[in-house]
Amino acid sequence: MATSIQVSRELHEKLKVLKQRMDVETFEELLTRLIARPRQASRARFGAHPNMKAFAHRDESHAP
Repeated sequence: MATSIQVSRELHEKLKVLKQRMDVETFEELLTRLIARPRQASRARFGAHPNMKAFAHRDESHAP
């Protein structure tokens, strides 16, 4: 049974481009692949300082 979803024209155009880029024939296949695809975590979510020391449970600066 087919179901329709409403999206803006802009989003529809973006989905059409993505459909071509991912080499799929239908929007259903596109959405299925997008949902099943493992999420890639952005490096920005891992802190702003790439040279920062790793977290340690016991830090000498807080010793009793």
